[in-house]
Amino acid sequence: MARRKAPKASARERVLDAALELFVELGYKGTTTRAVSARARVNEVTVFRHFGTKQGLFRAVVLRETDIRDRLEGLELRPSDDMVADLAGFGTMMAEEMGSRAALLKLLLSEVGHDPALWAQVSQAPFGVIGKLEGYFSRARAEGLLGDVDPHLAATAFFSFYFRSLISRSFLGRDVFIEMDRPTAEGFARIFVDGIARR
Repeated sequence: MARRKAPKASARERVLDAALELFVELGYKGTTTRAVSARARVNEVTVFRHFGTKQGLFRAVVLRETDIRDRLEGLELRPSDDMVADLAGFGTMMAEEMGSRAALLKLLLSEVGHDPALWAQVSQAPFGVIGKLEGYFSRARAEGLLGDVDPHLAATAFFSFYFRSLISRSFLGRDVFIEMDRPTAEGFARIFVDGIARR
């Protein structure tokens, strides 16, 4: 039986992949459309045809890499009687997902000052996650698992612990304060829940 070949990535996707690698390696200023086209194995005209300018290419990379709407739509956080396990599981997942994007975040934070419109694209991801957490805390409060806690503030506080770790990893190569692993996620969730749980 003949083996089916994996579908070849489109020229557009190859350009986006190459651009992401180069932007992370060399920064925005150090990356040229010529280098992107060479790495993607396409003519430089193809880059301009798809993205118009280097800035357009950069924005397309940012949009693709920060668009997590599909993942968030399928994610339903339901509170259980074991909120520590709920939050430790979600925290571990966030830490892994964020960690895989540490180099990209460093690039984005370096460039957002040069292009403030980038924040509108980049902020969709963290605000989307905070929104999911807020829904979780709202349901937990409605089910009597939480005291009189502002769900948005609780969501922002919980998210901020992981975001702080991401910033540290982005700029220092590791979290210099704590090892971000499952035991840490469980310990943090326990402290967090003990501080907000109805007694």
